[in-house]
Amino acid sequence: MTKDTDLTTGSPFKLIFSFAASMMIGNIFQQLYSVVDSIIIGKKIGPIGLAAIGGTDWLIFLVNGFLIGLIQGFSVLLGNKYGEKNEKAFKHYYKKARLICIVISTILVLILTAGSGLLLGIIGTKAEAFEYAKTYVDIIFLGIPFLVFYQLFAATLRSRGNSHIPLVAMTVSSICNIVFDYLFICVIHLGIAGAALGTILSECVVMLICGYYMYKNRNANFNESGDDKINAQREDSASKEDIIEDIIEDGTYKKLLTVGLPMALQSVITAIGGLIVISNVNRYDIDFLTGYTIAGKIYALLEIAASSYGMAVVAYVSQNFGAKEYVRIRQGVRVSLLLGIATALVCSFIMIFWGEKSMHLFVDAENISGRVFEYGKEYLFILGLFYPLLYMLYIERASLQGIGNTLVPMISSAGQLIMRVFCAVVVTRMIGCSGIYFGEIGAWVLADIILAVTYIREIRRMNA
Repeated sequence: MTKDTDLTTGSPFKLIFSFAASMMIGNIFQQLYSVVDSIIIGKKIGPIGLAAIGGTDWLIFLVNGFLIGLIQGFSVLLGNKYGEKNEKAFKHYYKKARLICIVISTILVLILTAGSGLLLGIIGTKAEAFEYAKTYVDIIFLGIPFLVFYQLFAATLRSRGNSHIPLVAMTVSSICNIVFDYLFICVIHLGIAGAALGTILSECVVMLICGYYMYKNRNANFNESGDDKINAQREDSASKEDIIEDIIEDGTYKKLLTVGLPMALQSVITAIGGLIVISNVNRYDIDFLTGYTIAGKIYALLEIAASSYGMAVVAYVSQNFGAKEYVRIRQGVRVSLLLGIATALVCSFIMIFWGEKSMHLFVDAENISGRVFEYGKEYLFILGLFYPLLYMLYIERASLQGIGNTLVPMISSAGQLIMRVFCAVVVTRMIGCSGIYFGEIGAWVLADIILAVTYIREIRRMNA
């Protein structure tokens, strides 16, 4: 989809598949640089570098997940306004969302860079990996503004049915990241800092591409003209007190945060569960942590299609909800579930039968313990048996978020948290480290039940 697309007309299958396909390609490139990043670190820095990054994955996910969830919530309302064909309201909501992003990103940079050492200590980062991990997260946290505005610009375009520009931006960004990684780690020898620098600079690239398109493309109605320019100048010259008063009095901020915060907290809840899990993972030896990290990279690569279907469903449902096309919502979600389950079965086959072979891409077998591969193989095998449940979760959750129900997905995430923590703390003491894997599966089952029941109830209510 190379331009703004009305998702309220046409074949639901073609629209969702086309939108999701663009997102998949972009996400594949995005994950590709993550994989290359891990390969370069594993081969040039060694297992300790991989373990350091693996030990910070959930901490970074907590921060990024909060921000991305918040912005996805904003995009739901933007999609509603676009579906209503209300361009004036769309622009108004976008401008308010942009201001919220400026404030939140500034606050988070200050807090997280000051408290990174404390956070790493709380999650039980291993002593031998601590300095590597701190260097990595400090640089990542400094790049938060790049992440925030890249996500805001891309989410705004997707809310208008435009998945092409985010695809181009992510593709270029991913290529740049690979180049940056090689340059900073292999040529300049910056070590783990080079990997972090490559990540934030690539986010800057995608931010600039999406932002430039939004600024220059007049058909997207992002350029301000006439009264908008006058109002913008007035806003720029307003005092801090006036801005605070405007935030309090304008109901738009409340609407944005009412939808956005539950989606942000949903990611935070998921991340807290992950942090508790990783703190338990850190209790085991370095072989288990390394195997867990490598298998997690493969898992994330195969999760790309699920997140892509989810983003497509949010855009599709939000536009159709704004247009009151409730029958199309049901048709689109049904098609998405069929696509998701079929894709998940292919991923399950890869995880079960090719999981161990895939791990050899990340480390040289002769330089690492064979137990690393045993742990990683078990991780992929167990999760692969139940992988369709994860794809169903993404689609069910997105369908509710698209109609503005972000509270129930947040509650389902709380259920996932409980299940993960229970298995990581209790089940592992009974069956060993494999209890961590069953925590993931239990979390999927519980969330699927909560989301499916709520979706059915919402559909019946809309069609009543």
